[in-house]
Amino acid sequence: QIMSMRADILPKEYCEEFRRLRTEVNPMTVAQVREVLCEEYGQPVEEVFATFDDRPVGSASIAQVHRATLPDGEEVVVKVQRPGIRDVMARDIALLRKLSGVAGAVSGTGDVLDLRMVLDEMWSAAQQELDFMIEAHHLDEFREKNSTVVYIDCPKIEYRLTTSKVLVMEYIDGLPIDHVDELEALGYDMEEIGAKLADNYVKQITEDAFFHADPHPGNIWIRGGQIVYLDLGMMGTLTDRDRMLF
Repeated sequence: QIMSMRADILPKEYCEEFRRLRTEVNPMTVAQVREVLCEEYGQPVEEVFATFDDRPVGSASIAQVHRATLPDGEEVVVKVQRPGIRDVMARDIALLRKLSGVAGAVSGTGDVLDLRMVLDEMWSAAQQELDFMIEAHHLDEFREKNSTVVYIDCPKIEYRLTTSKVLVMEYIDGLPIDHVDELEALGYDMEEIGAKLADNYVKQITEDAFFHADPHPGNIWIRGGQIVYLDLGMMGTLTDRDRMLF
């Protein structure tokens, strides 16, 4: 996901292929999605939602997202965790740890980059992402810390239907920040969006010490004159000392 935005390093064709890792991972089957929902709610999907779209809006490595409607008519999105994903990721991390010593020796980076430490940090962050209740609380904290910034928002959570493996939240009817032509056609000034995004990100780091740690274009949307952050499963936090240093 990170390398997909580095056209200064990689050829365009590589960046385009890596871009698919943001929201175009092979989706779960309908049966898998409904099985997870049934296990979490203890009842069929039809008894929980007025409507549920079996076609995913997006599919990433940990979960995929579906549109749905609550009995009161409110439009929501339902983020469903892939079955067994924790075990898959744990195995991946274990394999990478075995390879890290070899990689450091071959590349000559062993003295300046501790790959095992990087992997430990990745696994710690991934475990946060695997508990959707943590993400729900992240959304609440992010909204509170940015409540005075009129041009920043994030989805509201439907706590009654949220569990550690299913996250139900407000549907965001907007456009990803990299859909430049469509945004300009709607009258948006991309220079203004860029300046406000940068200003808010500096605020997240230097004032809040609580920042979005996965800010690729698929997670930053524009809606109704606001910059809306999505997927707050992975958030960065800083000590007071590090915040002041930044």
